[in-house]
Amino acid sequence: MTPWIEEEINRLEAKPIQGKQSIAVQIDMKKWAVKEGLWPSSNYGRIIRRHAEARGWTQEGFTGMEIIE
Repeated sequence: MTPWIEEEINRLEAKPIQGKQSIAVQIDMKKWAVKEGLWPSSNYGRIIRRHAEARGWTQEGFTGMEIIE
């Protein structure tokens, strides 16, 4: 298979990948959870929620899907 055909197939059948920012947040979250004594005994969803709260990323009345103009 020629390189351009392979590139076109990869473009059309793209596989999801995890970005650098997402990886950095996960690393930070795990370090925080270990320090807080939540890792590995707590539910992962609880760790995510508590980490977001600790970082000030949650606000009452907002879903995170708001459009900022």
